[in-house]
Amino acid sequence: MPLKDEDEFKYRIEIVKNYCDTAKSYLQISTAALALPIFFTQTLLGKEAAEKGLGSHGLPWTLYASWVAFLASIAFSLLYQWLAIRMVWDQLHQANRTLKNSTEPGFRKTWWIPTFEWLNRSLLYGGMVNCFFVGSAFFVCFAAKRLAF
Repeated sequence: MPLKDEDEFKYRIEIVKNYCDTAKSYLQISTAALALPIFFTQTLLGKEAAEKGLGSHGLPWTLYASWVAFLASIAFSLLYQWLAIRMVWDQLHQANRTLKNSTEPGFRKTWWIPTFEWLNRSLLYGGMVNCFFVGSAFFVCFAAKRLAF
């Protein structure tokens, strides 16, 4: 997509930066949430529950589902950030590529680095947000069940 002027490009960079900052927050929270069941068990349920472990007869399926959803959220976040930044990078260099600099680093096209130009980045962002909330819901179910015992 050709850029019309420098102001438009600066505006796009700011938007991508803001979305990537939000994706970074989801990444950090999802990463922390992976350890949350252990912290929850040890802190809120006491020493006996911590010694007993997360589950006396194996781990509950809600905990597995929570971990899978948080891991998916992390994956979507990382992919979104990389591809969003890569898209802006490619647009900047495409707009400034000439025959003279087309073989220089940053301007040349590298065949082995995927760009996934066909992929709608909104799908990755939506996947990140949805997986985070699904993981949160499963964790709440896990916590409610643990508190009930």
